Amino acid sequence: MERYRAVYGCPTILGMPRYALVFDAAVLDKPSRHAAPELLRMHESLARRQLAEVERLDLVRQVRELIGELLVDGGATLEQVAARLGMPARRLRERLAMAGVRFNDLVTDYRCRLAKELLLKTDERIEVIVERTGFSEPSTFYRAFKRWVGETPVE
Repeated sequence: MERYRAVYGCPTILGMPRYALVFDAAVLDKPSRHAAPELLRMHESLARRQLAEVERLDLVRQVRELIGELLVDGGATLEQVAARLGMPARRLRERLAMAGVRFNDLVTDYRCRLAKELLLKTDERIEVIVERTGFSEPSTFYRAFKRWVGETPVE
């Protein structure tokens, strides 16, 4: 305990259920010799940017998950996803634009990845894959797949 008292310059109590440094609140009013307001502003700015990036990625992740859920039920529209997120469609479109993505691109990307996965990893009939990826007609699916991959689903 003497070592702690020497380092901290105050009484110490060890073996307590909780560890804490307790000091008079007036200490907070004393100016710091090491204060660097410009460094604080820089860190706050960086923290705001990081938080915005996390929020952007979280929104895109949520939208992707909802697209997956809604495609199973026959289709995923901007309005359906916005309703699930509890916001107007226009606001969702704006927030996605601020995140640098478009809703239709997210749907297309999800459909493409799902189609590739189903074709490569399952023995599902093409009609089932067409339906699960949210297409109403096999011909539309074939054209879209050819555009995405450069070859037909059969190839």
